Order: sequence, then structure tokens, then C-alpha cells
Amino acid sequence: LMDTDEVPQVVNDCIEYLSKNIKEEGLFRRCGNATELKAIKECYNTGQSIDLSNYCPHTIAATLKTYLRELNIPLLTFEAYPTISSWTDFTAETQIVLCKKLLENVPPVHYCCLRALVLFLNKVISSCTQNLMTSQNLSIVIGPNLTWSRHTITTLADINNINSFTQYLIDNPQLFESETNNRVSGVGPAASVTS
Repeated sequence: LMDTDEVPQVVNDCIEYLSKNIKEEGLFRRCGNATELKAIKECYNTGQSIDLSNYCPHTIAATLKTYLRELNIPLLTFEAYPTISSWTDFTAETQIVLCKKLLENVPPVHYCCLRALVLFLNKVISSCTQNLMTSQNLSIVIGPNLTWSRHTITTLADINNINSFTQYLIDNPQLFESETNNRVSGVGPAASVTS
């Protein structure tokens, strides 16, 4: 499903653990334990091994969101922010074209992480009757952790657009399947990058 060598260990570990707890009500919405979150971050930052099964799903979901939020360069990059923060201004046809272009221009390591995350979030919504997390609910709690502006303050309108874009990704996981094929087959700018 995903190339785990390209996905950061913390992301891979969190997704693996959360996949086993996918029906947990309020997954990603409820707060985790702050003390436990700090301990988990410390383990990953110092290269210590950690058994995530000792923690509740909400703390692990908070770990994943914190990791994304604390990246020096957002997963969807600073360059993508102007388009994403205007997402609802575009027609459905234009959104398809823009999304494909944005995904082509995401750096390969970011792309692998984003792909793993979105494919997992799509699985989360398949259990929404149990976890109460629809794509709209997930986009609200995940979207602001995927992109932000380097220079300007993010407005409420920007956040709504970021959330709409995030929901678009979650609801359309096939975008990643076609993009992966393009990258592997030599189509698109990321194809020349070797791992």
C-alpha cells in the first residue's frame, strides 16, 4: 500500500497503530494526554524505541497531528498555499487540474507521507458510523496541519479553503493512485528523483 521507507517513522508508526483503532469515537478530534504526547515526542526525537500500544488512540492521533504541524516546511508546501487557500474559488473542473498539478509538485518525501496519510484518512471515514469522523470532520482537524503561509496570517476564509481542499483529498484517494503511476512511469517532474 505504501513505501514505508519513504514515510517518516513516526507517521508510519502512528498510522499502523491507529489502523487497529480506527473505530475509536472522535479519532483525531478528541485531545490526547499532553504528558504522554510530550514523552512520545521525546522518544522519537532522541531515537528511542517506543511501544505505542501503551497509549490511547487519541494521544497517538495527537502525536501525528503535532508532527505535521511542527514540520519546518508544511506537507503541502508554502508554494501550494495560495492555491489551496483559494480552493473554493475554483470550478470543479479547475480543481481537478489544480490538484493534480499540486500533487506533481509536492517533494517526493512529502508526497509519500501525504499519500500514506490521505489513504489512511480515507479508511477512517469508512468507519464513520462508529468513529463519527466524516471527511468533513477530519478535514477540520487535519487540514490546518497540512499547509500554512510563510508570510501572512491565516484567515478564517483561508482555513475554510484549506479544509475544503483537505476534504477533497480524503474523498478522492484515487488521485494518489494515478499520481503514483505517473511518478513511477516517468510522467511528471518528480519521476527523475531517485530514492
